[in-house]
Amino acid sequence: MFLSTWEWIRLLGFLAYFYFTVSLIFGLLRKTPAIQSNKNLYFQLHQNAGWMGFIAVIAHMLLLIIDQYEPYQIAEILIPFLSDYHAVFSGFGTIAFYLFLIVFVTSDLLIRKMDFSIWKKVHMLVLPAWILSLMHGLFIGTDSKNTLVLLFYGATVTIVAITLLIRVISEEYKKKEKLQQKNEMETKALTE
Repeated sequence: MFLSTWEWIRLLGFLAYFYFTVSLIFGLLRKTPAIQSNKNLYFQLHQNAGWMGFIAVIAHMLLLIIDQYEPYQIAEILIPFLSDYHAVFSGFGTIAFYLFLIVFVTSDLLIRKMDFSIWKKVHMLVLPAWILSLMHGLFIGTDSKNTLVLLFYGATVTIVAITLLIRVISEEYKKKEKLQQKNEMETKALTE
C-alpha cells in the first residue's frame, strides 16, 4: 500500500515537528547548568535533529506544490497568509520556516562572524518558531482530532515546558550561587 501525497505531507510535517522538538529539548538541556555530563552528545543530538527537521520541512513544503488534493502555489508557500487553504495557520507554518531558517543560517554559517550575545538572541527564535509550527500542525492538520495525534502534541508541549522550566530554575540557582560566592569573597576580603 502506497501513501498518497497528502499522507506524505502530513507524515513529513509530523517528522519535522518531532525533530524540531527533539532539537529544542537537547538544546535546552545542553546549556542547563545543572547538567554537567554528556554536553557534547546533547549538542550532536540538538544539531542533527535540527537538520533532520529542516530537511523534513523542506520536503513537506515541496510536496505541497505537487499535491492533487490541495495544491499550493510557490507564492502561497513562501509568503505568509497568502494561501487559500487555512490562510492564518498556513502562514504560521511559513513564518516558522523562516524563523528556523534564520537560526540555521546564523548557527551554521555566520556564528563565527557574529557577536555571541546577538547570536544567542537570534538562536532563541526557535521557541516562537516551534510554537508556530505546533499551532500550524494542530490547527491545520486533517488528523488533529485524532486522540493519538492530540496525545503526541500534548506530550511534546509538556516535555518542552518541563525542560524549559528545568533550564530556567537551574540558571537562577546558578546565578544565586555565584552571587553568594562573590559576597563571601568580598566579606572575606574585608575581614582580612
